Amino acid sequence: MRGVRALFFTLLALVAVSVALPASAQDLSCDRGDREVRTLRFIGNREFSATTLAANLATLPSSFSGLPIIGEKRCLDPIEFGRDVQRLATMYRRRGFPDVKVDTIVTTLRPGVIEITFTILEGEPMRVAALALRGAESMPEVAQVARDFPLKVGGVFDRGALEAGRDTLVRRLRNRGFPQAEALLGYTTDVARHTADVEVTVVPGTRARLGRIALNVDTIAGGPRRVADATIRRTLGLQTGDWYSTRAIIDAQRNLYQTDVFQRVDLQPDTAQPPGDSIVNLVVYLVEGDRWAARGGLGWATLDCFRMQGALTDRDFLPYAQRLELSARISKIGIGAPLDGAPGLCQGQASSDPYSRTLNYYTAITIRQPVRTQQSRVPTITVFSSTLSEYKAYLRRTPIGGGLSFSNPLQSEFPSTLSYQIELGRTEAEPAFFCAVFNACDSESRKFLQRNNRLAAIEYSIAREDANDPLRPTMGTSLRFSARHASTFIGSDRTQQFNRVTGDATWYRALIAGTTLTLHARGGMVFGGSTTPSLANFIPPQERLYAGGPTTVRGFRQNELGPAVYIVNRYSTVSASGVSYYRADSVEAQERVVPTGGNTLFVGNVEVQTPSPIAPRILQLAAFVDAGRLWNRGTASSSQSLADDSPAVKVTPGIGVRIVSPFGSIRIDLGYNPYQLPSGAAYFNAPLQAGVAPLYCVSPGNTLAVRASSASGAPPVQDAGACPSSFRPVRGPGLLSRLNPSIWIGQAF
Repeated sequence: MRGVRALFFTLLALVAVSVALPASAQDLSCDRGDREVRTLRFIGNREFSATTLAANLATLPSSFSGLPIIGEKRCLDPIEFGRDVQRLATMYRRRGFPDVKVDTIVTTLRPGVIEITFTILEGEPMRVAALALRGAESMPEVAQVARDFPLKVGGVFDRGALEAGRDTLVRRLRNRGFPQAEALLGYTTDVARHTADVEVTVVPGTRARLGRIALNVDTIAGGPRRVADATIRRTLGLQTGDWYSTRAIIDAQRNLYQTDVFQRVDLQPDTAQPPGDSIVNLVVYLVEGDRWAARGGLGWATLDCFRMQGALTDRDFLPYAQRLELSARISKIGIGAPLDGAPGLCQGQASSDPYSRTLNYYTAITIRQPVRTQQSRVPTITVFSSTLSEYKAYLRRTPIGGGLSFSNPLQSEFPSTLSYQIELGRTEAEPAFFCAVFNACDSESRKFLQRNNRLAAIEYSIAREDANDPLRPTMGTSLRFSARHASTFIGSDRTQQFNRVTGDATWYRALIAGTTLTLHARGGMVFGGSTTPSLANFIPPQERLYAGGPTTVRGFRQNELGPAVYIVNRYSTVSASGVSYYRADSVEAQERVVPTGGNTLFVGNVEVQTPSPIAPRILQLAAFVDAGRLWNRGTASSSQSLADDSPAVKVTPGIGVRIVSPFGSIRIDLGYNPYQLPSGAAYFNAPLQAGVAPLYCVSPGNTLAVRASSASGAPPVQDAGACPSSFRPVRGPGLLSRLNPSIWIGQAF
């Protein structure tokens, strides 16, 4: 309960800070005698939704008048109210409904509070009777860009769509070599018949190619230039003789900006050149920026406690590998040695994790090439060192590692990366983890796994982002896929061989009244093997799949969906027929969960977000249902399979709050877990005795006999054999024991 209480006060503080800042800027100037607009309704609208119509109005309803400090009270402005009627009528007429009639009904709910209803009679729409595209028949290039003009014969005569189609025509032509292209619109309407004849005249002008590309480079302080002309031209990606393209010129400007070398970038046609020429000369105006850049940050997270990061960049390191970046990240500050002096400031959930007691860090030296044409085959070389942990699972130490990556190596339409990584490192985990996951139950096998091994992997990832807003998407999709391979053929140790594929898809859809529906699916599979008999089916822990927590299935705590083993703090000695056994009681023994991960994963999420009645601009309410399954396919060991009695796919509903902040959306979720805790093998880590720290299986009903050691002072020895998955922790009584709170910053999917 102490952790829940601390989390509650943390959530309360975040809400207060996030709400108080925007609230100070809200307009609450309803004067005495003004009437508050409590509700805004629309009747009779079929062609356009209420959300679309409300976006054209100045009159808006109060978000919440009962709490004026955090709500937003809005009163009626008679002048703007009258104009709103004209705004709706004008919008309808422009979109093809000339006979529209808009009226209003004002209903008094109580003194000083009203409800406004806009009644709309749309009338018969005006339709396109004839559509002529002049000039498209003379040139194949012009005909091709006009192939999907938005207006069609028989469709509604929408002047907004007509103008948008004209703009699209002009933009496409200017991207295909026609720098002076224009399109002229003309139309006649027959009010009586409700028809319109539309004519679009395309004037492409002279098709032109790029001529001379001149460079005009300056520096801030007037000092010597650092960037060679050859590097600038290679980054531009424009060649003399190419067809003129406005898009290519914009891409070239963006490429130069993304090198982070130039403070000003401007590409303009040569003004001395007469218009209408078939050759367009360009002048590139550049101002070199500062050579050095530094940035840093400090934050706090539930599992990381305090964390900080920093980076130093040299933009002029080498002539062709322009940028040198020195970066560092540190987490577990406050609980991780040697910076472990403030455990009281960290979440109790993290303090109980043995792998959080070591400071996590990542340091890297990176050399990047300047951006190239279409962002293709941009190389990056990195050398790094790190110590990283996975919550309650393992600690991964990598004294030295390196990588080489290429952006968009196949010049695909969507961003992609091909990378090669090699590292020398080791994994530290509980003996029970190695025993359950890798069948390494003896001390020699565990020592082998915990020594430094070489891991080399090649990975290809591709993404397609089509969301309308990266921070708060309401429409669009996000697709990601990656494939990773490690083998001796590319430099990996024989014990570090696997293939892993993962995929992730998210779909956003805007519904009525600002509500957003989000659908998400994630899946993955890992295939691995080893030539060492005692380490069959070995997959490095950091390459396994994990689920549970604020970005997967929120009814479960971090990484606790799927296979797990338990480390208990007590056991009993049971004697039968003169033989002793160690067995733990599921009710009395306190346990610590050790997620073992899996090689097969599926997660699905459905979430609905809607504006809160309190401060809807900064607060949203969410309801979600998460489902998932994580298991080890093709495993005979009972300790590695799903041994609980509940359904294989776990479904957990929940509710949450979304708070808009300057650094991203703060997500506060509360998931409900209706399932029993999973069964798993139970182990007891005995203290060091005579140089030996034995690991005992203490699962209820195990038949592994324990006998006195023949060595003097040595701990008892347990017979070899599989530890059964018969230990099931008992969940606490009441609703609170089934609720799992979580906090996250940014999108979950």
